[in-house]
Amino acid sequence: MRRSLLGLVLGFALVAGCTSQTAGSPTGVAGDPRVTTTRDTAPTSAEAAQSIKPCSLLSAADLRVLGAGAGVFEEDKNSESCMWRVEKPIASEGYLIGVTYEKALAVGDLVAGGKPTQVQVGGHKGVKAPVVTGVGCVVSLEVTATSRVDVRTLGRGDSEALCEPAMAAAEKVEARLP
Repeated sequence: MRRSLLGLVLGFALVAGCTSQTAGSPTGVAGDPRVTTTRDTAPTSAEAAQSIKPCSLLSAADLRVLGAGAGVFEEDKNSESCMWRVEKPIASEGYLIGVTYEKALAVGDLVAGGKPTQVQVGGHKGVKAPVVTGVGCVVSLEVTATSRVDVRTLGRGDSEALCEPAMAAAEKVEARLP
């Protein structure tokens, strides 16, 4: 009886203590997993750039339109890449589409196999150029002043002909860039 009376008194004291109102917003205890925080400002372009995942820059629908299969992910210290194979009826006409997020290289740092041409893809400035080795084309899009996303095609034949699918893929990728 004594314990239940004590519990009742404590419970009443807790409820009574919560009857007053105070202006302001409630705050939680730091480290409480139920407490979430919100930002008053949008993420900076550098913060948004860090969230780029190359394999998610082309949707399943985009890959169907481009004729590409499943992607292969690669990562190193300064870049992340995803590569897809585009099969054609004649094997020698097939090619690869690659998307690489260069975390610390600007568009101006692109090493190309020819003179880069300035391009505007959606809201992003960039350049288009033949690849350094092999046959292909790269479209490099500026994400920040010190980072970029490269969309490249690699295959056989004519590098200029591979610029068309590179630009088509770059347009789809650009729509998902910060």
